[in-house]
Amino acid sequence: MTFPVFARASALALLFLITSVSAAEPDGPYVLRGADGWQAVSVAVQGGTASKVARPIKEGESLAVSAVGAIPSFNVKLRGPATDSADTVTTAAKAPLFVVADTHGEYEILISMLRAHKVLGPKLEWKYGRGHLVVLGDVFDRGPNHLEILWLLYKLEAEAAKAGGGVHLLIGNHEAMAMRGDLRYLHARYAETAPVLDATDYSQLFAAHSLLGQWLRSRPAVLRINDLLCLHAGISRALVDTGLTLKEINATVRGVLREEPGQGAVAELVMGMNGPLWYRGYFPEQTGFLTATAEDVDLTLKTFDARRILIGHTIVSTVTPMFDGKVIAVQVYPKRDESGKAVFESLLIRDGKPFQARLDGTLHPLR
Repeated sequence: MTFPVFARASALALLFLITSVSAAEPDGPYVLRGADGWQAVSVAVQGGTASKVARPIKEGESLAVSAVGAIPSFNVKLRGPATDSADTVTTAAKAPLFVVADTHGEYEILISMLRAHKVLGPKLEWKYGRGHLVVLGDVFDRGPNHLEILWLLYKLEAEAAKAGGGVHLLIGNHEAMAMRGDLRYLHARYAETAPVLDATDYSQLFAAHSLLGQWLRSRPAVLRINDLLCLHAGISRALVDTGLTLKEINATVRGVLREEPGQGAVAELVMGMNGPLWYRGYFPEQTGFLTATAEDVDLTLKTFDARRILIGHTIVSTVTPMFDGKVIAVQVYPKRDESGKAVFESLLIRDGKPFQARLDGTLHPLR
């Protein structure tokens, strides 16, 4: 895939390219590689007409991400190309681990959760010190604000590292879908963005040579943090039986997302229904998957030197321990009920003990 060549602009110039699209909403920024370097491009709407706004930007400069409702705008400083994330992380002693799953563009609900548990401050700044935030994939699709979530996580990653903590975004099936051109669950506002920004389809805005696209392709699909195996969907017996290491699993996912040649049968398994982005076999009511047994879970934990497996992907009504607490399902879908009240839960691991984390800031031990 290639991006259109952007017109030449001075360091202070803005380019307003009027399009015939009138249905699009304001959106952006996206940072893309043009003929003369990086361009920050956005959709502006004035008088019912959508236009592309572009300006040159360089590493080390900041761009603004607009306010959403009562959530303030914030600035994010652009960094150089991301290196591939580690496959294992060891945190500082007693550092808390806050785990969020499947935000699906529900930015306002996510911010409420992170503020309630003092992961973020009022200006969206990192407040979690040496703690770690883990996002189990599926930031993309369905909801209206996945771009704001991505920029926030990108910003927080640097802030957390400076404080001695960490932010870890894992690749879910919807990240893989969005980057590979499967846009069936894309929110309407993003589908309208693509033609305004001269993209053939929305996935072009996250191509491997875009800033966020390159960053996303450096993230892991499976990450072991201390003795916790974190991933989007789950580990099937078929995947364990391949003998692949965490490093090899992550390298396979990255290879597919980067469209590297030579992807074969192993990649088909890793990216398929019994791979870590799609597997639902921990839930016997889910059909079409290899159903996991207690022995399978024990073998997975032994193989990857872990004590628990933390997953999203499959919706549960409340954060739920399974297999005698060896698997914890975190995916309580963020939404508003009929009264408009937000519904969402996350997981806190503190001193090795798991807690349900609720939107009102309370914690409830998992049994």
